[in-house]
Amino acid sequence: MTSPFRILARSAMCLIALLFFGAAGLWAQDASSGGVGGSMQDGGGATSGQGSSGRAGESSENSPLQVNPPSVTLPTPPLPLPPPLPDSTPEPKDDVSPQATPAPKPEFNPPTAEQLNLPSAQPAGNPQFAPASVGMPAVKLDESTPAASGPGPLGAIFDWAKKLRFQAALRGGYDSNINSSGNNAVASTFGNLNGAVNYRFGSPRLLVNADLTGGITQYFNAGNNQSLQGVIGLGLSVEYRFTPRLVLTYNTATSYQQQPNPGLIGTSQNQNGSYIFSANSFAGAYQWSDLFTTVTRLNFTFNYYLEQSLNQGQGFNQPGFGQSFRWLVKPTTTAVLDYNTDLYGYAQQGNSSWGQSLAAGFDHIFNPKWFWNFRGGAEFRTYQNANQDGTYIGPFVDSNFSWAFAKASSLSWVAHVGTQPAGQQNVSFSPAFRTGLNYSQGLTAKLRFNSGVFYLIQYYQDSPNGPNGQLIDYNQSTIQGNIDFSYDINRILQLALGYQYISSMCPSVPSQEYNRGISYLQIKAAF
Repeated sequence: MTSPFRILARSAMCLIALLFFGAAGLWAQDASSGGVGGSMQDGGGATSGQGSSGRAGESSENSPLQVNPPSVTLPTPPLPLPPPLPDSTPEPKDDVSPQATPAPKPEFNPPTAEQLNLPSAQPAGNPQFAPASVGMPAVKLDESTPAASGPGPLGAIFDWAKKLRFQAALRGGYDSNINSSGNNAVASTFGNLNGAVNYRFGSPRLLVNADLTGGITQYFNAGNNQSLQGVIGLGLSVEYRFTPRLVLTYNTATSYQQQPNPGLIGTSQNQNGSYIFSANSFAGAYQWSDLFTTVTRLNFTFNYYLEQSLNQGQGFNQPGFGQSFRWLVKPTTTAVLDYNTDLYGYAQQGNSSWGQSLAAGFDHIFNPKWFWNFRGGAEFRTYQNANQDGTYIGPFVDSNFSWAFAKASSLSWVAHVGTQPAGQQNVSFSPAFRTGLNYSQGLTAKLRFNSGVFYLIQYYQDSPNGPNGQLIDYNQSTIQGNIDFSYDINRILQLALGYQYISSMCPSVPSQEYNRGISYLQIKAAF
């Protein structure tokens, strides 16, 4: 048990400590405010009553037992956050992902006159069907021709001449029948010099392609009137895009020749004589919608013999009009309905024929190098001449097939069934079937084989070619075959060796039959 003495001692010690710490705190407070000295002076000069009163006041304000508040504000605990507001519906944001650019609308490209196998789009004078001894080049230069690249030989001198292209060839050989006669055939060696110039120019809306061709032949064994013969041709193609939906085109193939050419429709298959043949067409193609297109075409063809006696019986003119309606069935197939009308007019009075044809068909593209255009229908004609008047109804078929089936191989086939100018006196028209097949094969990188065959059969009604001028009906057939090998010496020079055979078969009129063979060697430069 703790003694009272120890309890008293502990209480005294606690009281002393409390007084000591209280006095120390009071002194520190007065020292900081300068009030310690003032308090002592005031206390020394005051009366006893005043001292009692002052101490009484100090006991209430400066009691050593009073604990002063801290001089630093304690941190206030953070207030609780309000509950989160409900999320509002987010506004739709613009899709900033890149949008696919719509493909541009394909450019309107109506069928060309060449694709339709029109006479106005053929090489001037159809030299591939003319006798090879009086031939001229069939100019169809394009960017795939080695000599067609670069600025051209005159491009460094004249800026406008960068698109000029030239061909020149020297040909020599043997012709077994230079006058295409069945009775008095004359054979002769020959030398032929021919050449051509091609010029292309234009703008995004206007394209012009012009060809000027020609040739001169010397027959060394012929008479004076046949020893020197010449040919000349002009080809022109113009395309103008008047609007994105309207395309205007003009084509012409005009030539001067002196020998029969079965490739020129309506010309005589036998008569030798100087003549001018010209085929022209003007067309407007309009795209009414993405699927429907119309093509309106005006044609004018004529054959004029410089000798009036020949022109009276065989010269003709042929104005014509055509309307084509085209529906795009598939991206590669177009259904076509064609209407054509034309007039066969002759220098001979009272001899003419007016006809119409209606045909349906298609234009199909198998791939960029393979297409087939076909038409089939009927033709109706009325006619009048010195012998009779009448009408005619017959089939109408037109086919054009082209296929480049390998890197160095190509095949083309054309066929036509219909009527054409007769090329005979007092005959208004001639139903005819004509077809041609061409095949080309690259044997090596520089050696190429080319071949072709052409066949024409015509029917003549009430022709005055019978015995003693009697009127007879008969058929005349013409067949022509070509074969040649060409070798590219370099990018400019080419060597060719070829043979051509022409035969006319007409049992009813033996005077119109003949055979003709032509062999030749040629060196050509293209630059």
